[in-house]
Amino acid sequence: MSLFEKVKPVPPDPIFGLAARFRKDKRSDKVDLTVGVYKGKDLKIEILRSVKEAEKILIKTEKDKGYLSMGGDEKFILESQKLIFGEALCKQLKGKIFGAQTVGGTGALRLGGDFLMREVTKSAHLSDPTWPNHIGIFEACGMEIKKYPYYNKETHALDFPKMVDYFSELPEKSLVVLHACCHNPTGCDPTQSQWKELSALFLKKKLIPFFDFAYQGFGKGIDEDAWAIRHFAEQGHEMFVAASYSKNFALYGERIGSLSILAKNEQVTQNLASVVRRIARVNYSNPPRHGGEVVATILQDLGLTELWKGEIDQMRKRIEEMRKDLIDALSKQFGKDKYSFLKRRCGLFSMLGLEGSQVDRMIEEYGVYLTRSGRINLTGLSEDNLPNVLEAMIKTAS
Repeated sequence: MSLFEKVKPVPPDPIFGLAARFRKDKRSDKVDLTVGVYKGKDLKIEILRSVKEAEKILIKTEKDKGYLSMGGDEKFILESQKLIFGEALCKQLKGKIFGAQTVGGTGALRLGGDFLMREVTKSAHLSDPTWPNHIGIFEACGMEIKKYPYYNKETHALDFPKMVDYFSELPEKSLVVLHACCHNPTGCDPTQSQWKELSALFLKKKLIPFFDFAYQGFGKGIDEDAWAIRHFAEQGHEMFVAASYSKNFALYGERIGSLSILAKNEQVTQNLASVVRRIARVNYSNPPRHGGEVVATILQDLGLTELWKGEIDQMRKRIEEMRKDLIDALSKQFGKDKYSFLKRRCGLFSMLGLEGSQVDRMIEEYGVYLTRSGRINLTGLSEDNLPNVLEAMIKTAS
């Protein structure tokens, strides 16, 4: 009898499980709209030119493969913070921001969650809906998960009044996880005026904002997508930001991210930095080098930075083109009003407002794979497969 006889299997991951199922599907006309990776017109993950050029430089200049410190590469951390907060604001906040290089954006969320669980709070408030892994991450930190109203599925709009009411009732030091831009899975973000209202409310109630910033540049632009984070920082919040460079640098497998913590003063920042580094030490000891060095090399070189920004612009343009093509196709079939809400979305994802049973049929009968919430990755669409997706939606609608 095995020592592990009583171990029970867990259900497949709701996203990667679908991706594995897609790979096993033998149909030649299958369509993958699941995992949140940017795909080019050929539906493949591309290595950015800016990344290739940075790696050429590293081949010539890299001296060893030694360990980084527990907190990571200081050059990468500095460039990461300038990208998130803007160079001018970084200078104003010098000494108040702690930064750590992490194992992807997921690692940043976990590192921040472990710190908060240990030092501040035992629960996390997540948007309803949210990225499914948010629940697993903060549960793994030992936190109780609570969900705040976010998206009205009937109106396909932000449920802002209910969200404000919910936050107004929270006790001090409550942790609230916010999507800085390109909300996953809805693609529905607050307006700047709504962010301002939330910032004022969070300050009044002394709530802790924890921004998940996974899609900078994929919404409206590199600086535009950071607007909420920068506004909260300017207003004097103590706050957390988990940033991922998987999407906007296409460095998925390099697992590169950063955690930034903004505190009231330099002494508090130094104190919490020692705790966070200790948590990193007993978890993964220190982060991997290559991805951080690539990002730092690009952002420290003006020519490579401009090349990268141009690539981000092209990726965002493709996302918007596929959104428009999808809306046009749906409008012709279902009328202009039914899917007009998609015009107000930004980023890789949108929820189509489909029932779970319809999604199941689209997968099983037509090989069109999307999450059961009806979320799609727009860059999984192409001129060739869009008719297949439309046909699946039409035939499963009844």
